[in-house]
Amino acid sequence: MNLLTDAWIPIQHQSNYQKISLQQLLCGEQTGELCLPRDDMELACVQLLCAITQALFIPKDKKALVQLVREPITSETYAEASREKMAWFDLNHPETPFMQIRGVKSTQPTPMDKLLAGVADGTNKAFVNPQGLADALCGGCVAIALFNAANNCPSMGGGFKGSLRGSTPITVLIKGRTLRETIWLNVLTEDTAEYVMPWYPETKDQLPNYLDRIKADAKIPASRIGLNRGLLWQPAHFELLPSQSSANCSCCGCYEPVYNGFNKAKFSYTVEGVWPHPLSSRTFAIKKSEREEKFPSFTTTAPTWTHMSRLVVDQQNDKEGQQTAPVIQQARTFLATDKIQLIVGGYRNNQATVLERRHELFSLAQGWAEHGDVIQQIITGGLAYKTALRKALYLFAVGIKDKVNGSGVNLCDPVEAVYYQQTENLMHNRLAAIQFKASQDELQSLNKQLKAIVIDLFNKATESYRQEPKMLKALALARRSLHKSFKELEPQGETP
Repeated sequence: MNLLTDAWIPIQHQSNYQKISLQQLLCGEQTGELCLPRDDMELACVQLLCAITQALFIPKDKKALVQLVREPITSETYAEASREKMAWFDLNHPETPFMQIRGVKSTQPTPMDKLLAGVADGTNKAFVNPQGLADALCGGCVAIALFNAANNCPSMGGGFKGSLRGSTPITVLIKGRTLRETIWLNVLTEDTAEYVMPWYPETKDQLPNYLDRIKADAKIPASRIGLNRGLLWQPAHFELLPSQSSANCSCCGCYEPVYNGFNKAKFSYTVEGVWPHPLSSRTFAIKKSEREEKFPSFTTTAPTWTHMSRLVVDQQNDKEGQQTAPVIQQARTFLATDKIQLIVGGYRNNQATVLERRHELFSLAQGWAEHGDVIQQIITGGLAYKTALRKALYLFAVGIKDKVNGSGVNLCDPVEAVYYQQTENLMHNRLAAIQFKASQDELQSLNKQLKAIVIDLFNKATESYRQEPKMLKALALARRSLHKSFKELEPQGETP
């Protein structure tokens, strides 16, 4: 199966489910929404489509990209771009199969469920991952799974390398009106590529590392990894076992030749530095005069909106900073006056175990590109009121040593979870609909709403303890703390 010519992209269009080819999609011959049973597979499929399209085409500048977003390419243009890269995307190539290494030696085959994040580990639950979800995968689903494992999942542990972005990075994609538009909006132009990767011109002809293999224990500077090589980087040595028969794919359900297992082997190397992935923001800190960079990830149960400022706002001082994903930086040059929708996703993990999947859609109001400071204030405010609530409840639990005895009842975590639940829609709506010209009035309105939610949650959480004389001092201490925090959060000169 070849990802450039075969129909492998599962879409739903006007109640009809079918698989289409990349040519049909980019040439405007077929359209529809991606349709897979797992949200992470859909997210990985969009990423894979963007990576393939980036490898085939790189628009020269903003004008060329806008034209590609607006109008489908011709079949002749697609055929010309694909001709020299057919071997890159052949899943069963005799020497260089897609995202695989030929000749992997393994004591026994690995079942396919190891390729789907969270299916084989101890946190798997039947209502999340139905039994048999990865018994047999068709060519399209296994290609998506291989790409996802290489780019988004925790490593398989025990010496297996993870992605260029580290373990479980947050991915940000710009959503278009159609799937075709979405793909082009997440392709870098030559101008952007040279800006974020000064080494782009000298590395633009590099092959993916499953075609041009790296040596064991090699030390590779991130600045020597080209755009296509990085997007299609395979950190592990995997090799699919040959398809023996046709059956219904246990993921998409289509009757096709299926794969039941693969071989895997450890392979050691070191990438020095951080490669600027087009779909990821980066944070950095200056330590001992050295700049340490990393990719944000979901490390707690806090909702995705708490990460939004670092995903769409650039900031820097002498000690730390954050830099948005290259596709977001690029979008500021031609989508700055429009509303924008972002697809944000990733995993939360504990080492090799996936604890949670995330795949969400965010809308940012018109003017988002110029008013990052306001977006930052929205997120900061939401977090500040959560912190005020948690601080008060913590004092209620522990009191003050030698002065006020605490209640001994720790309500912080459950009440914080409820705070996030009750503010989720509020934060989404504010990001999507804020009028930046009247931002201070809107921020003040948001803070009043957040304050009301905090007071209500505090009262409900402590209500059953008000009749306990031993807890009254702790309750009074907590309430004073809450109102002190409110006062600190109010703008100077505002009447409480």
